[in-house]
Amino acid sequence: MGIIAIDEVKYETDKLSDDGKLVIAHLIEADGRQRAASMDATVFKAATLQLIAELKANHLTDEALVAEEVEITEE
Repeated sequence: MGIIAIDEVKYETDKLSDDGKLVIAHLIEADGRQRAASMDATVFKAATLQLIAELKANHLTDEALVAEEVEITEE
């Protein structure tokens, strides 16, 4: 017997219709994917910060500075 809480009310999933059980299954899958995506976003943010720190510490030199203000365009 599974239990799901919706709006702080608990329901026995075994007593739902087959369609209701299918909705619960999709809900569980969507929640799991959302959690995984959130974890991925956290990892990518940490990686971005680490890569920027690496650039600052070891690769961005005075030699690479832009000497004059230039207009940045997107192509």
